[in-house]
Amino acid sequence: MFGWIGFVRCLNWVTVQKTIACVIEKRLTGLAAEMAFHAMLGLFPAIIAVLTAISLFEQSVESTLVNFAIHFAGIIPVQVWSLLLDFIENIKSAEGISWFSLSSIAAVWIISGVLSAAINALDQIHQVAQNKKRSYLQTKVVAVSLTIFTIIFLVIACFLLWVGDFLLQVALKQSWNSLWLDIWSIFSMIAMMMIALLAAGLIYQCQTRLIKKRDRDLKSTITAVIVIVAIVGMQFIYACYSNIQNSIANSDLEIALTKLPIDLWRVLGFPIALAIVAISFSLIYRYGASERTKNAPIFPGAILAAISWAIVSLIFRLYVSHIGIYSKIYGAVGTVIILMLWLYLSSLVLLIGEQINVILGEAMRNEPADTNSLIE
Repeated sequence: MFGWIGFVRCLNWVTVQKTIACVIEKRLTGLAAEMAFHAMLGLFPAIIAVLTAISLFEQSVESTLVNFAIHFAGIIPVQVWSLLLDFIENIKSAEGISWFSLSSIAAVWIISGVLSAAINALDQIHQVAQNKKRSYLQTKVVAVSLTIFTIIFLVIACFLLWVGDFLLQVALKQSWNSLWLDIWSIFSMIAMMMIALLAAGLIYQCQTRLIKKRDRDLKSTITAVIVIVAIVGMQFIYACYSNIQNSIANSDLEIALTKLPIDLWRVLGFPIALAIVAISFSLIYRYGASERTKNAPIFPGAILAAISWAIVSLIFRLYVSHIGIYSKIYGAVGTVIILMLWLYLSSLVLLIGEQINVILGEAMRNEPADTNSLIE
């Protein structure tokens, strides 16, 4: 926690200036363009690979992937979204074909080109010496491994979101009025049983402790009072049960509790999807570079990158929708140009997130000794 406090403390205007300077000095914009080119080549094979992996566990591959991607529909440019949905629809029409073949292996190999470019960019960010960089074969092995683990992670994420949708459907089908009536019935029965047991215990204590002859009348009086109080208590609980039962049956609780899980899932759906993006970024940060800078954090930059990616994508979506004239200039290939630009911005945000990790890691190490001791 103290590390996060130090991270936030070091996140200032000086850090922003250093980040911009490093982006220019290390040519991160050019490296992002290289990643975007490979991403353009590997995007559709990546979709095929993910659909293939999902189809091993669930038949409705389109619905699963769309349910996962729908959380980003509000920030991804409309043209890109339509292009991806059309491609998924074409894959769905060929769902009878076994995709788990050489085409899937080729897809993974093509996608790994994106991570190979990302590894080279991360080595540049961490200023890894030439003799410490991985060889081409080692880089390719790491890239393919990260690709496979990323696909597995996306499948798990899709499964978790599918479970969330399943629980949401169960909640929508649930008769909440009858459920609350059953819960209140059980609670009322338990309360009356507790009163009866408490009364029996008090009567037993009275019978065993008041054993003298002169206490006989007192014992009878106390026993009668306990019985009367117990009966009144149980009558009160039964009356409350009847009133609440009528209130639940005649109220709009059913509608309110049906809307609650929908609103809750709408609120939590996007943060969950964004957390998946952040974890994917952190996975690339952790295992991508040949050698990481000492004490450089991982998750803070990944979280900032994920949030920044959502903001940049939303701004780009608004720009394309209201200002951009790509379709007028480029015609039929306008959608492809928009997709390329979006991939470029996404790649640049990914690299800047790791650069922020490195700069803020150095800033935290250079803080005064008392602050460092607090952070550690």
